[in-house]
Amino acid sequence: MASGMPVGLVMLKTLEAQVGYIYYISVAKAHRRMGIARLLLEDSLGRFREEGVKEVYASVEVDNAPSEGLFTSEGFTRTNFGEVSKRFGTVRAINMYRVMVVVPGETLMWKKIA
Repeated sequence: MASGMPVGLVMLKTLEAQVGYIYYISVAKAHRRMGIARLLLEDSLGRFREEGVKEVYASVEVDNAPSEGLFTSEGFTRTNFGEVSKRFGTVRAINMYRVMVVVPGETLMWKKIA
């Protein structure tokens, strides 16, 4: 919040008991490059830890280098459907992808937080 107005937003989902998803992080243009997105991300990871989540996914647009850089700096790595299938099995991976709504033009990121 700045001057009583929201300047950032994060949207979270729990995909399964121990799997979280950061659906969306956004910061108002006038407040970017001030560390707000990092604070939102750190707070989100803390909330997931409190809930017993062991790993977290996030998707970023392929042409959004600052967003991917933020997630990478916090220990996220790129992943894909094949790797998610190896961890959870194909059917669970399909169901997770449907909930995440990963679309063409997005990169899926992953981090173990336990």
